[in-house]
Amino acid sequence: MENFARSFFCIFAEDLVNPIGEQIEEDEVKSMQNMNTRLFMKKHGTALVFSLCLMGAAAFTTVYTLNQAENTKEQVEQTTDLEEEARIQEANAAKNAKPADDTAVDGQDAKVSGSDLVGEVVENPEDLVKNVTGPTVDETVGETASAASTGVQAAVGTQATVNFSEDSSLDWPVAGNVLLDYSMDGSIFFPTLKVYKYNPALIIGADVGSPVAAAAKGIVDSVKVDEETGTTVSMNIGNGYELTYGQLKEVSVKEGDVVEDGGLIGYVSEPSKYYCEEGSNLYFKLTKDGTPVDPFLFLGE
Repeated sequence: MENFARSFFCIFAEDLVNPIGEQIEEDEVKSMQNMNTRLFMKKHGTALVFSLCLMGAAAFTTVYTLNQAENTKEQVEQTTDLEEEARIQEANAAKNAKPADDTAVDGQDAKVSGSDLVGEVVENPEDLVKNVTGPTVDETVGETASAASTGVQAAVGTQATVNFSEDSSLDWPVAGNVLLDYSMDGSIFFPTLKVYKYNPALIIGADVGSPVAAAAKGIVDSVKVDEETGTTVSMNIGNGYELTYGQLKEVSVKEGDVVEDGGLIGYVSEPSKYYCEEGSNLYFKLTKDGTPVDPFLFLGE
């Protein structure tokens, strides 16, 4: 009986104690969680707040940027529309304008000038004829003589003709020694570039300022500046032949000029960066229908 009572008491006590223990454990867990939360906030609270501020600032910046971009887009579209409208108005105005106004004015001036001559006594008939017919024979002869002194004259219609052939010869365009020979059969060494390559021209050494003369009569096709050959003059000498003069300065010819054999073309300039080691020179090339030809085949002694 005593053992039964003891067992009953133990069971009763256990049932009474268990809920109390569980409650205590739950309170302790909550207390620990609160303590951990306070410690975390104390340790990381500032950083957390700062991060939230950064996120807010970034969001604000993004929204602001998008709004600005949208506003800019609208302004650009408005500006484009205005420019297009202005162009349309200008086009319409030009279309509706009367281009014959200038012609009418010129015609009136000419008519008045002609009527002024009627009924007037011309004291010097020679002056009237001179003004109507243009320069006199003496003036024309003077201009021709001036052109002949330089060997250069402007081409007039189809009167200027050039006729170079396989039987023709070339004069040396400048006094000097050949620094780099023509070579299209094999490569030669270029000192400045330090490479071996083909050479479609003669590189003739000459002092800066040396005069360069036309090796044959020709018509100037072009005057241009080339990175490799500097200021360069190309001349048509007839039948598909063309001469090229490079590394020039103070060029005295222009496109369309007829240059007689020996006529002054320009002067030797400082060498381009492609020919620094070689020194000042004349780049002299002959081609037939665009294909390089050895100038030595036509040059005299």
